[in-house]
Amino acid sequence: MNFVKSGFLVFLFIGVGLFSSCQSGVNKNKNNKKASIAIVDPSFYYQANIKYAKGFQIKMLQKGVKELIVWDPWNPGKIFQKYYLKNRGEDVKNIPEDGLLVEVPVKSIAALSSTQVGILKFLGVDDKIVAVSLPDRIYDEELDKKSKEGKIKTVGHAETLNFEKIVEIDPDLVMVAGFMKITDRETKLMQAGLPVAYNIEWMEASPLARAEWVKFIAAFFNKEAEADKHFTEVDKNYSRLKSLVKNVDVGPTILAGYNFKGTWYMPGGQSYMAQLLRDGKADYCWFSDSTSGSMPLSFEVVYDKQHDADIWFGPGQCRTMEDLPALDERYTLFESYKNKRVYCHTKRMKESGANDWYESGVMQPDIVFKDIIKILHPELLPDYELYFYQKLK
Repeated sequence: MNFVKSGFLVFLFIGVGLFSSCQSGVNKNKNNKKASIAIVDPSFYYQANIKYAKGFQIKMLQKGVKELIVWDPWNPGKIFQKYYLKNRGEDVKNIPEDGLLVEVPVKSIAALSSTQVGILKFLGVDDKIVAVSLPDRIYDEELDKKSKEGKIKTVGHAETLNFEKIVEIDPDLVMVAGFMKITDRETKLMQAGLPVAYNIEWMEASPLARAEWVKFIAAFFNKEAEADKHFTEVDKNYSRLKSLVKNVDVGPTILAGYNFKGTWYMPGGQSYMAQLLRDGKADYCWFSDSTSGSMPLSFEVVYDKQHDADIWFGPGQCRTMEDLPALDERYTLFESYKNKRVYCHTKRMKESGANDWYESGVMQPDIVFKDIIKILHPELLPDYELYFYQKLK
């Protein structure tokens, strides 16, 4: 469907006289802004190759228009959302109306997840960020400073999303993490003329597939060539690291996940974490499981099956050994705790809770994998220091 922002502004005001005064002010400025951008960007026509990601596809539909589809991971074969990306400044007609129309490159974006912020930074378009979800979750120092200075606004997320504030900011694009279905708040934003882009990279099971969503975000900025170049390098690095462990014996036994409100969330055998462990030649007893996300298990089942595991990839909020029993006293029963072989991805975490693992980790699966290899087979990388993970003390 094609929503027009200026149309929404009309409904904000009642009365012909008031509408006329606003039209000569706000709308006029918007029209002038659009009219001043007439340079056609040739980089729009670059076509990135999608190698691993299953959740989206992009193709040239006609001159000046790309079709971008986000597939529904919870309903295979169905479309979650469709977009038509129109190259800014090009004269295009007959654009289909069964998707959201977005003029690219977008000039401003509300990026409502940490992963999106990290990818925008990698693409060099972080200066386009005008809104984020939470102020204390920005790891990047420059962006954090902008947030504290009020140059980047905070608008909440999910149930706390501030609709009125986002409409006031009026970004060219609102990017959210897709969850199961399109929410009423997101529908309301689209009805207000604000295109909502759904980034569902977190549902990809492969580390490289998650990283490839950089190409999805890049399409909104005509940065697909840059995304392709960066991803190709990451892919090569990951492959080189896999070759490093190709001939090693199976590594130590692994415990993963954590207990939360009575349920232990264990990475399933086809999950992102399991893939890293599999590629790293770990001994993980859940590899045969078909779950692509987390398996909900009881503490008793986990303890019975894995109490003697060599290494524990533990809760993502822990920074010291003392943090573990503070969360659950029973954690002290595991051999990995007793032997102080617990690792958490909190080395690059601020006191505020902002963690670079969530901001740039997805875009650096090669570095994450290098950490995993160092933990599993330290002799293979004797001079390497962990980047995202740390051994708790």
